[in-house]
Amino acid sequence: MDKDLGNTIVTTNSMNSGKLTIHQNGVAIPTQEFDRSIIVKNGKFYFLNEGKFKKYTLEKSGLKEIGQLPMPDQHIENINWINNDTLLLFTSDNKTNRRLWYTKITIKPFKIVQQQELKIPSSAPDFNIISVGFSTIHQQQLLIGYTFNKIINETDFTTIDTLYVATLDKTTLKLKGVQKDTRSTYPGGINTVQSYSFNDENGNYYFMACPGIALGNIPSKPTTIFKIEKESTQIDPNYFFNVTAQTHNHAYGIWYLGNNQAIIRSERKDRYTDFSDHHSTYQFEYYRIDLVKKTTHKLDLPFDKGTRKESVLVENGKAYIAIDDSSDRHQVWIYDIKSEEIKAGLQLDQATDFIVRIDRLN
Repeated sequence: MDKDLGNTIVTTNSMNSGKLTIHQNGVAIPTQEFDRSIIVKNGKFYFLNEGKFKKYTLEKSGLKEIGQLPMPDQHIENINWINNDTLLLFTSDNKTNRRLWYTKITIKPFKIVQQQELKIPSSAPDFNIISVGFSTIHQQQLLIGYTFNKIINETDFTTIDTLYVATLDKTTLKLKGVQKDTRSTYPGGINTVQSYSFNDENGNYYFMACPGIALGNIPSKPTTIFKIEKESTQIDPNYFFNVTAQTHNHAYGIWYLGNNQAIIRSERKDRYTDFSDHHSTYQFEYYRIDLVKKTTHKLDLPFDKGTRKESVLVENGKAYIAIDDSSDRHQVWIYDIKSEEIKAGLQLDQATDFIVRIDRLN
């Protein structure tokens, strides 16, 4: 996101060093065609806009549309790549935000191969907006994590005090059962904007619950990490990583480093006033966490701004962390996972406002 409120895609072969001027080295993208929730996979870009799910390639002149599929009156809640050629979309309707749809799309050819409404049981009558925070194929079943919200007024909402995990037959999509957990709420979030779940090397599935003001807006509940073991489809009742108890703050976003280690992005409630300045205040800290010991260690990095960003890319033993700091520096920091050393990498110029995401293009 640029300071002139535009959007730019910058590509580079390395984030290890150097400086880039975004308007010289990047491709400007009209705001109506693109936002931070764009999907990047194997050199192609995907975006749901104005009732059409579109596929693009990146050209010097901008994004070039190469395909589109009709998806009227819907917005994306969650996505899941089940392989390189098949994408699952979970969408809610724009009219009620209550009806949930499942769409399976093949990339080659670009077409819808399965689409149907998922009948998810309602909760309390006044919590009538569904929020899907994760989806995964686990033990040959489709698991969907979700909760329900309600509108308080024109600018505020809150979340019911329960998170739900529905188990469905992955082929027929028949509902097989629903789990409920009140230890936290608002599982995950819109994962085209930020990552909230992962599988470890052993096939265990972890997801973050985000009840802070930026997502669930029920801050009396703690930010927590839950686990579903490899051989099960049930939330592990004996695993509960209370992040808020460690940091005394809420967190949004988790990225797996391997070997039971992950990075989380945590707000600082003493550095913002309310949700109106939550995104613009330099307040976000990054922590390395141990999923087994349930410990946190703050990384020696500048405070970051931007409420939700896909700001971490993990590969080849390193975590690349994009930070927009108070000196108007837009810097990729390189965290060596083994040595725990941190050094500065690629930097973007001051025409940048937020680095909203880092993706591997190919």
